[in-house]
Amino acid sequence: MPLGARTTKCVSAKNAYALIEIMIAGGLLAFFVFSIYTAFSFGFATIKVSQESVRADQILVQKMETLRMYDWNKVNSGFIPTNFTTTLTTSGGGSGITYNGTISIDPAPVSESYSDTLRQVTATLTWVSSGVPRTRSITTFVSQNGIQNYKP
Repeated sequence: MPLGARTTKCVSAKNAYALIEIMIAGGLLAFFVFSIYTAFSFGFATIKVSQESVRADQILVQKMETLRMYDWNKVNSGFIPTNFTTTLTTSGGGSGITYNGTISIDPAPVSESYSDTLRQVTATLTWVSSGVPRTRSITTFVSQNGIQNYKP
């Protein structure tokens, strides 16, 4: 075999290996880009759900703190509205999230002698996040002789 033919065959074999290496590197690059995109998407979705959940907790605590300031007659007479709506608008724009809430005031599930002076209050929020219905609730007791009658 002449010397020139051997060199040409060697160069074309090296080029063939370079093509395979480029294809594998391109596939790996595509996989890593897809993985990073998926990780960012998952992270942003998780942050969004966490923000919505924290806002729901804030709304519920605000309702309960407001309820603490009412006297017994208002708690027991139907003065407190049973339905409410609140909207969360994020800095990213868009229409925001609408939270629909309910407050139920029921007799306390206790059999003690003071059960007539005790009410169980449950505040519940529902909202839809990315097509998934979500809910959060908080329950407390309100007493006729509670904080609103405290005089230091």
